[in-house]
Order: sequence, then C-alpha cells, then structure tokens
Amino acid sequence: DTTDDSVYKLLKLPFLHNIQECYCRLFYMPVDLCLVILQLLNLPLIKVLHLLREDYTLKHDSTNSILHTDKYSELETCIAMNSTLLEMKLQVESKDNPTVTQKTITSLINGVTGNKTITSFSLVFIDLQSLSDVTKIP
Repeated sequence: DTTDDSVYKLLKLPFLHNIQECYCRLFYMPVDLCLVILQLLNLPLIKVLHLLREDYTLKHDSTNSILHTDKYSELETCIAMNSTLLEMKLQVESKDNPTVTQKTITSLINGVTGNKTITSFSLVFIDLQSLSDVTKIP
C-alpha cells in the first residue's frame, strides 16, 4: 500500500463515522491534500475540521489534468453542500507549484462562500519556496 492508500483506508473506518471534531496534523506525509480534505469532509457528523499540513511538496497528479480539475470541483461542491460543518481551519506549509496552490485556495474559498452553515473559517498557506528565495537575497 502507498501512503495515500493507507490514509484513505484509515479515513473510511466505521468508527470514524461518529467523529464530530477532527484535529489532524500531516507531517511530511506524501498524500494528496485535496483528497484528504475530501475524505475528512465526508465524515457524516463532522462539525470542526482543523488540518495542519507541513511538507515540502503537495502530492498531486499532474499527468491527468481532467482528474485534477474534477478533484477541485468536487472539493468546492463538497464544502458548499456540507450541512454539518461549522468550523474549518487549514494551515499548509509547502514548496508546491503555485498553480496547484492557487487552485486549492480558490476551491476552498468558493466552497466556503457557498456554504450556509460554516461560521468560522481560517486559511493559511505558507509558500516555503518563496520564503527560501527571499533568504537568498544578498
């Protein structure tokens, strides 16, 4: 099993279906962030989701742009349609492709904007690539 498969299998375990609050930290785990968020949002009773992702690159499938676009559309729709979620806090530290980061941010914001139950939303993306470039300035 890949790390992706293991994480997704874990998130589908029946005992998680009663979870209302999830505080998750992914530390240097090579998993697709968008798919992890989708899995967590599919927990039927989830009210609070806090996710901290510390990594150097976000894993994504750049070879299949149609699948990739569908994934972001699904994330946006999933957030917008979620009727139990009240609070979402995401912090991502990454050295990822700026286009991928922009698509993730856009999908998250559009989804939250379309949601009628979320009362608290916090989103922090730290671009470690830009930070490392700044430190190289003489």
